Amino acid sequence: MSNISPKLFPRLFIIALTSALGVIGCGSSKETPSKNPDEQLRAVSSIDERNKERALRFFIDGSIRDSKGEHAEAILDYQAALEYDKNPAIYYAMSKDYSLLGKHAKAAETGKEAVRLDSTNIAYRENLAGIYLSAFQQDLAIREYEAIVRLDSNYTNGWFNLARLYQISRPLQAVGIYEMLLNREGDDWDLLLQAAETYSRLGRHEQAAEKYKRMLEIDPSNKPLQRQLAETLSKAGKIDEAVDLLQKMVEIDENDLSVVAVLADVYLDRGDFEKALVLYKKLLKNEKSNPEIKLRVGIAYIGQIQRDSTFTPKAKDIFLQLKSETPNDWRAYWYLAHIAGIEKQDSLSAHYFERVTQLAEGNADAWWYLGTNLFSRGDYQKLLEAMEKAKRALPKEHRVYLLMGLAYSRMDQSEKAAEALEQAYRLNAKDMDILSTLALTYDGLHRYEDSDRLYEEALKIDPKSHLILNNYSYSLAERGLQLERALEMAIEAVAAEPDNASYLDTLGWIYFKLGKLREAQEYIAKSVATGRASSVVHEHLGDIYYKMNEKDKAKEMWQKAFEMDGKNQSLKEKISRGSL
Repeated sequence: MSNISPKLFPRLFIIALTSALGVIGCGSSKETPSKNPDEQLRAVSSIDERNKERALRFFIDGSIRDSKGEHAEAILDYQAALEYDKNPAIYYAMSKDYSLLGKHAKAAETGKEAVRLDSTNIAYRENLAGIYLSAFQQDLAIREYEAIVRLDSNYTNGWFNLARLYQISRPLQAVGIYEMLLNREGDDWDLLLQAAETYSRLGRHEQAAEKYKRMLEIDPSNKPLQRQLAETLSKAGKIDEAVDLLQKMVEIDENDLSVVAVLADVYLDRGDFEKALVLYKKLLKNEKSNPEIKLRVGIAYIGQIQRDSTFTPKAKDIFLQLKSETPNDWRAYWYLAHIAGIEKQDSLSAHYFERVTQLAEGNADAWWYLGTNLFSRGDYQKLLEAMEKAKRALPKEHRVYLLMGLAYSRMDQSEKAAEALEQAYRLNAKDMDILSTLALTYDGLHRYEDSDRLYEEALKIDPKSHLILNNYSYSLAERGLQLERALEMAIEAVAAEPDNASYLDTLGWIYFKLGKLREAQEYIAKSVATGRASSVVHEHLGDIYYKMNEKDKAKEMWQKAFEMDGKNQSLKEKISRGSL
């Protein structure tokens, strides 16, 4: 019965119902000793046949009502049929009517009963999956389709529907199914389209482009598909191939502005700003008030600024126009903020970035640029206030907590800095900025076990990080630990940045700890000579001179160091006694 449509009446349905039924006992409680077993069996079979006939009559009545659109009345007939025969086909028909009436719970209940009574019937399971989808129960629908393809692994429609359901929650499994079906069925438009779109969502643009190319083999003149392929090739980094395709399309129809716009965008992505501008200006002639085209013209102008600063006011004018025309579009403020930065108008830049965060609070980069702007200006309290707002909008954005940690660190609130940086680390344990800053903070708090652990973690991620190599080696040197290893790390850091005053000081200081005074004096003197050396570096050089018995030079360096940091009490005492 399970594979025969209930609309095939009446003989096939009678046969199917009869085959699906079990033996139903007589309702009488009286004993019938006069009848032999064969007579009893014939009596039961007779009752059974009459029940099937009654069920069939009600089922036919229900089907007729369904054909008239009388679904509620049909359900009553099906319920009457079930009084005589608990057949899965009846539950199946009822579930479809309940679904049409929007009664999803009842539809699911009767649909599940049909599947329970005949679990191998694919039509019943597909019906139940559809009911689950109508009720937004995607996981349950997936479960039914998974059962369907286990029942029939050659059922293409089952695999296709399963892949469509997988696209959101399990995209990798979805493309795996599409690839299997394409290998089995050959190039099918719908399969190729779904595979391409899924690859695009995964960021695997090269595979998406390959599917679009195969679609074009089916329909070579499909212009929207050609544009889509060009855009995908551009995203895949195959800019030249995208340009070639679009240029051919423009040659065929230079008035197709949609193609011209895509080509202009590709030129913009490639950094070919002059060619992009030519096309954008052509587009503006046709759509003078189109803000999207104006936006791209402005972006192209910004791209030209590094080569020619005269484009700065042109870009600024475009975005100021857009700000007036579309005051609630954050993008105009975004680019105005960058232009203000180019013009060294840091306060104005911060103002524009703040406006971006108001219009698009989920824009993590806007909060980052606002925060770094405030940090570079030393406005740490305002930075903290801004990041408190950012936390509410983006509670899992690690850069928010990194900026807070940096601000607290500059405000000499090391415990609060550590707390913020620890949250950043929990959100992104692989970020080198977080690792280095938190390790340095722990170092300052004398939490050396924690700082060493983070330095080691960072070196596993990037063994060549000169910042980590420098900071870790200096920390070890200060504690007199692993000096030979510290020396190797410091040498590598200086090799990466030979003119870095801090790195030169670290290397010299390790030589000092190793008792190699000439090498120590050489590198720390180089650090001082850069003109960027801190008070600590000058003090280090004074200590080396003292050990080399050049006490006048030692006092001179100590005095310079104290002039740079008059709050250093231990240095003041060192100068007073004239010795280490």
